[in-house]
Amino acid sequence: MTSSRAKRIRVAGVCTLLLTLAACTGSFFYNRLDTLAGWYLGSLVSLTDGQRIQLQHWLSQTLAWHRQSELNRYSRFLRDLSDQVMQPGTPVRYEETQKRFQGFWDDLIEKATPDATTLLLSLSPEQVDELVRNMEEKARERSDDEGKPENWHREQAKSLTRFVKRWAGSVTDEQKALITAAAAQVEPTRDEWLASQQAWQRSLREALQKPADDRAGAVQRLLEKPDNQWTQEYHDKSQRNRQRYLELVTSLDATFTDRQRQHLRAELLKLAQQLDTIARGKT
Repeated sequence: MTSSRAKRIRVAGVCTLLLTLAACTGSFFYNRLDTLAGWYLGSLVSLTDGQRIQLQHWLSQTLAWHRQSELNRYSRFLRDLSDQVMQPGTPVRYEETQKRFQGFWDDLIEKATPDATTLLLSLSPEQVDELVRNMEEKARERSDDEGKPENWHREQAKSLTRFVKRWAGSVTDEQKALITAAAAQVEPTRDEWLASQQAWQRSLREALQKPADDRAGAVQRLLEKPDNQWTQEYHDKSQRNRQRYLELVTSLDATFTDRQRQHLRAELLKLAQQLDTIARGKT
């Protein structure tokens, strides 16, 4: 679907899923995700002709599996969610929704990891250096893009407000106040995220330098569980922020009007229908 950064849960499972699916809804772009992903990976490391063929085969096969196996599951999830949003939810239900989404991501990782591991193991030492160097640069660029710390909370509030308006159709003054208050409590994680990325990248370099018998397992573990490389500070902040967002979702849900719920339900069903169309291979 989107990039590997997407798998870091930023707001709540539902929000992440909707953003991810929305980015992939258009048939034109979905049908070319393997090519787009290939371009992105090609920007990280210069591949040989054989490696490029291997990469394209892997991405094409994964996209075909995803269309045939996963899109209908996402559609059913959205339809179930469209029924649930007609009534205020509970933290327990939100957690169940999050776990269901996480299961989708875990399945994708399980499918993609063996081929990704094989490709990484084929890299020469020079290619490994290039890959890690470019990953470090892109991580720094992303970190810099988050803007000045003093503007961060305000931008978070704006982003959350836009998100609610996108899916609920409107945002009441009460809901804006809830969002502003919650955003003010969220802890920026830019420095901790960057340190965690650097730790993962160092571990990847070390794994690819291990003896042949140990290399594959070490690389695969890094791909399957990248959060094992998070710093303790990033882990702690992420957990606290996750709880804050869960409390915000609970508070907002309790204030949704019937009109907002109807709008949200219609948007979820529309997205489910679009996924059904893509799964059938129609444009």
